[in-house]
Amino acid sequence: MLTLERQEEILEILNKNKSATVEELAKELFVSGATIRRDLRAMEKQGLIKRSHGGAMPFKSSAEESAFAIREQENTVAKKSIANLAAKLIKNGDSVFMDSSSTAGMVVPLFNNFQFLSVTTTGLRNALLLSQTNNVKIYIAGGQIQNHSNSIIGTDTMDYIARIHADISLISCSGVDLNGFTDSSIEQSKLKQQMRKNSNVVAVLCDSTKFGKTFLCTNFHFDEVDYLITDKTPPIEFVEKIAETKCKILTPENTNF
Repeated sequence: MLTLERQEEILEILNKNKSATVEELAKELFVSGATIRRDLRAMEKQGLIKRSHGGAMPFKSSAEESAFAIREQENTVAKKSIANLAAKLIKNGDSVFMDSSSTAGMVVPLFNNFQFLSVTTTGLRNALLLSQTNNVKIYIAGGQIQNHSNSIIGTDTMDYIARIHADISLISCSGVDLNGFTDSSIEQSKLKQQMRKNSNVVAVLCDSTKFGKTFLCTNFHFDEVDYLITDKTPPIEFVEKIAETKCKILTPENTNF
């Protein structure tokens, strides 16, 4: 098992059990105690966990965002397939809103295939990725930098986004339930709602692991979104619910543009 994969497993165990000892983690993951202690030191530096005597506990509650360093490496194959579909919605000369998510970040290299794009983001990492592209005007919202997530939030960020109009928004979510798209952060949810309000077209980028998960805030309902882009067909109850709205589901097998 790779180091990053093992650390993801550790984080999942801690979030589920609230705490664990080094011995418990070593037994669960079939590695030595020294390896676990090394992982815990690295994860503590990233702000993912808090070490205690003989073990560790999650640094943040499950209602908060997981660290970007971990999220960026999760489900990369699915995210790339989602990014390829999202790029098909973009045209030369478009203005684009992009949130701080790693899924939206996967679209950035594909912007090199277009001319005269303007992209506004609320993510530090995504702004850095955008700086490596050609033919893109890049705008980054000001505000408070949210620790461990590369996100920019706050009233200044809201004011900045409110002044801009976009042809399309590329927005992620933390979970999807039968009422709509949810997020773990009130601030992120408000920003995404503002992006939706100021966009002609809204595409939610969501990998299939997020279906059936509900977090603190509802970003928007299905009838407020034009496209749900995911890596495989959602469970039937979601397909039936979304079919009642204007929202179109895009998957690699179903490109219903």
